Amino acid sequence: MRVGIIAGIVVAVLAIVVCLVPLKEVAYAVTADYQDTETYYENEPYEDVETYTETVPLDYEVVDSGINIEGQTATVSVIVRNVDDLAGAFTVELTVIYGCTFITPGRIQATSVFASDEEELYLKPNKTGTATYSADNPYSGNCGFDSWSYDVTPDTKEVERERTVTKYREVEKQRMVIRQRQETRHKKVTLLDYLLHHH
Repeated sequence: MRVGIIAGIVVAVLAIVVCLVPLKEVAYAVTADYQDTETYYENEPYEDVETYTETVPLDYEVVDSGINIEGQTATVSVIVRNVDDLAGAFTVELTVIYGCTFITPGRIQATSVFASDEEELYLKPNKTGTATYSADNPYSGNCGFDSWSYDVTPDTKEVERERTVTKYREVEKQRMVIRQRQETRHKKVTLLDYLLHHH
């Protein structure tokens, strides 16, 4: 009987060992992080020299100007020199201003009367031209010479200029990112666990 008890104990211990000690290898899936290199594109600024065309007036100078009054006639003149490297037209506007006083019964009216004209001078580089305008007194009995003026409008030309501008270009870059993937791993389980969950 004692032998039977001992044999039963041995069998029980062997059963416990078999069921609890890791003996069987099984596979299982896990989500694992890993580092990866990612390519991306970014707009990056850079400076560039750009050529553009601009319209500018011709260079000139007024050499002399003046007025000459003879009787009731005022004659103004302007001498213009083209100091540019291109030939062109120079429009000269000449104006004579008369101050006038008109008297009527019960009223005195003071006003200004303008007389003007334009003359176009076509000048080659470094050449001069004279614009002249004579204005008669419109109301000699009521008006007297007051002042005069002139205005020069030069021709224009196209010139090339340069300027620094900011532009953008697409640049390829790389960076490290964390990604995830499914991996199969293996572990040892007890025979009991294998029979209950993996069989």
